[in-house]
Amino acid sequence: MNINTIFLFLLVIAAYLNLYLTFQKKKNKTKLPISSKEWREKVEDGNSKLWLSNKKRLRDKRKRDNNY
Repeated sequence: MNINTIFLFLLVIAAYLNLYLTFQKKKNKTKLPISSKEWREKVEDGNSKLWLSNKKRLRDKRKRDNNY
């Protein structure tokens, strides 16, 4: 085996090891402060409260329009 072949083999191993370690580091850093399930529940809760307040406001508006 030629010395250049050995160095090439070591270089390829180092490149793959570098890629592996880079992806491992990025995977550990991506922690979100809130989970997607909690976020969805928060949005749905906000939407339902908004819908209920709009429904009540429209009902009151109809009552006022019918009284006049």
